[in-house]
Amino acid sequence: MISQEAIQTILGIKEKVHIEPSEMADKLNITFYPFDPEKASAEVQVFQKKIEDTFTELKVNIVPYEKSLERVSISWRIIRINKIFLNNFLYSIAKLFRKETLYNFIPWSSIRNTLQNKRIKRGISVVVTGECDADNLPMLKTSSFRESSIITILDFPKNINANSSFQDHFDTALSLFAYNMTNIVIAVNKEKWMVYNFNASHPIYPLDKNFKENVLHALIPKIVAPIRPHRFKDFKISKETFDLYDSFHKDAVEDIVASGSLLEKTGLYPKGKKIDDLPFQSNFFKWIGKIHLDNRNGMSYGFLAHQLPLKLSPVFDLQKVKEDFKDVYNPEKDYFIKDGEIYLVIKISSGEVCIKVPPVWVLTQRSGSDKLNIKPKKDLIKLGLINGEMYLQKPEGSILDNDFKPSFDTKVILAHAIGNALVASIIKNSSELNPLFAKKLETEGLALCHWHGYFHPEKIPENIHYYGLENPHVSCSTSQSAIYALQGKITSFTKSLEKNKDFYGDIHVEPHHGSNITFFSIKELAKFFNDNPLATTLGNKYLELYK
Repeated sequence: MISQEAIQTILGIKEKVHIEPSEMADKLNITFYPFDPEKASAEVQVFQKKIEDTFTELKVNIVPYEKSLERVSISWRIIRINKIFLNNFLYSIAKLFRKETLYNFIPWSSIRNTLQNKRIKRGISVVVTGECDADNLPMLKTSSFRESSIITILDFPKNINANSSFQDHFDTALSLFAYNMTNIVIAVNKEKWMVYNFNASHPIYPLDKNFKENVLHALIPKIVAPIRPHRFKDFKISKETFDLYDSFHKDAVEDIVASGSLLEKTGLYPKGKKIDDLPFQSNFFKWIGKIHLDNRNGMSYGFLAHQLPLKLSPVFDLQKVKEDFKDVYNPEKDYFIKDGEIYLVIKISSGEVCIKVPPVWVLTQRSGSDKLNIKPKKDLIKLGLINGEMYLQKPEGSILDNDFKPSFDTKVILAHAIGNALVASIIKNSSELNPLFAKKLETEGLALCHWHGYFHPEKIPENIHYYGLENPHVSCSTSQSAIYALQGKITSFTKSLEKNKDFYGDIHVEPHHGSNITFFSIKELAKFFNDNPLATTLGNKYLELYK
């Protein structure tokens, strides 16, 4: 086990992060949006009362709607109007020169919404009961769509049933998000309720069983830890480019590119959605949606990445650390910093050891790319994590534009890369452990892959360990998911030592999100999937088998 403080230092997470559901509930501020009874069915209204009572039991801070509002300054409104005018100007210029553009023209009727002098305060999330008219959507009343999650309670979709496919849920969820301008949809009928969020999952729960527990573990974490894509400002952008086809990168590039045709047969990586194809009620809402997604032009699910080879760190005996690093070592903490470098103390079966956290680099696909048909120069991006700082490097000849965005899962990818480097360092410095995992990382690198499904527990590859089932259901891109990834990997590895089992990689199960796997290569993983077609599938089918 690594302390949360150490993990956040390693990953460069500076804000306070709540990782336990009870903490999340205590942190949550929520208000209930006024609703029109004629636009909300009886089932929706009953559910709204039930969830309000449950929030009260869980000590959620419920803010009366009138008290959730604050006056916004004239300067704030002027800035917003100017942004819209700039958007319209750029749209007009593009149309004048007949160029493709990410901008959409926003009419005056939508601009008027920016003139409201009262808005919902930042940090207060909003529960909406039933559908709202386009000019009354709560998104129009929030000070920050990024910092105030919107949760909309709707009737259960008529096209969704127990046999609906992942694609059915995926299409339905994205359409509901766009039309209602909401972060989360709770769909209800007389017997059950379902949660849609940007994880593209669809957990369904009975209304009459474990309601409070499911709200605490499956809904509240999704509200408190919403999806927030990484932006360029989150990285140190390297001035140097890298050569996709030099001796260091070419094998990783080939692994990602060649795996596409193999993975296409599995059906685990469905085509994404373009933002412009979603049913927004106006160009204004489309504009807001694009801003929320950091001007991405689309969304696709899953990632394929190749952790690049690295020089593994030496492992220090703790007594030597106490002598050589006595000026910075603190026995009450499991990490320390010397000359800007982070050192981590880990307890394993043979005792405590100290490792200098090495820099890691990962070659991965840009957000929204066609994962199974990669154009390396256009679609590949290099991400690094060095002493708590994220780095981004682009291939020679590519341009950092609106298409060149890092994955939503960047922090999780880098957390797994750091964890692999720490585990491999321990393995390399032990004469008693199978060295294969360490040798692979040091000479060839490792595959890091994510899809929105789960392994059948009886078909997990040999010496691949799994963890994460007990974690709350948080969204991708969150600090919580990265913390769970690194903490779980180290714990999983130490347990494998206790059981005298070899370690060839692991599966990080993210409940009602999907699976992250560390494997020797993407091509080998794709071959395993094709040779074992019942080993995994999209959706929640196999998740229930772990319980």
